[in-house]
Amino acid sequence: MDHAALLIVVLQLCGRRFVDSTVKLTERVKLECIYPKKATIIQTSWMKLNVTHKENIAVLHPMYGIHIEDKYNGRIYFENASREDKSLSFIKSTLEDVGLYFCSIVTYPDGIWEKVIEIIQADAFEVSEKQNNPMFTKPGGNVAFTCPYKIGDSVQQVMWERIKADRVDIVVLCNSSGKRSFGSDFKERTLVDCSDQANSTIVIQNFTASDFATYRCVATGRNKTYVMSFTVAGKTSDLFVRTWFDVKKERLWKRRDCLSLQGEVAQCTAGSQGQDLRSSEGKDHTLS
Repeated sequence: MDHAALLIVVLQLCGRRFVDSTVKLTERVKLECIYPKKATIIQTSWMKLNVTHKENIAVLHPMYGIHIEDKYNGRIYFENASREDKSLSFIKSTLEDVGLYFCSIVTYPDGIWEKVIEIIQADAFEVSEKQNNPMFTKPGGNVAFTCPYKIGDSVQQVMWERIKADRVDIVVLCNSSGKRSFGSDFKERTLVDCSDQANSTIVIQNFTASDFATYRCVATGRNKTYVMSFTVAGKTSDLFVRTWFDVKKERLWKRRDCLSLQGEVAQCTAGSQGQDLRSSEGKDHTLS
């Protein structure tokens, strides 16, 4: 198992507070915080855990604007402080920026929504792409994932993650008692049954463009860990498979239609010859 997954599993098993996202330290780190519902946002606060207490970073208010603490002034910015997007970006990140961050959004009437993000050093962030299973869906659709454990002993924890190049987001965490802990970005649109001891199935509803990524199931037992990955890609139209025979039949029908046009034969023939179907002969293709 790679370092990023191992780190998250250890933190969860040891009882440390739930971390929604783990981000790799790069020169310009972005901490994503997008409120997932439609309640009225009253105020947003960004804080960092500093040993024993939380230190203020910035406050965003729809009427009074953005206040950034002196320590971070000139080091961070908010690229798109829209109604829901309160993501924080560093102008230039350093090792001092490693640690736990809290994005806390006060809303009406839903109350307080919080996301916990951890920045870790680049050498501790490693993502394995073994056992990658391709899947396809459209934006707005639902995607179901099933992960058979295959570890031969009792399962202590099952964790589902969304993996991108620079971060890992928790989808849901199931423990041995059946308790569910959802990542802040997925709580409102993920279905899961944590009681099954043979496999884990989740359904992510209302897929968005940002959801197209790799998803990983990590099942942790007493002596073994099982990992399975899926890559979800988008499609802009219905996908279908056409065989060599379908292409041949299509060409014959086009030729017959052209011959029946009489005065437009020359134009129709030229249009048909402009479509090169030779690459489709002898093998299947997926076309849109």
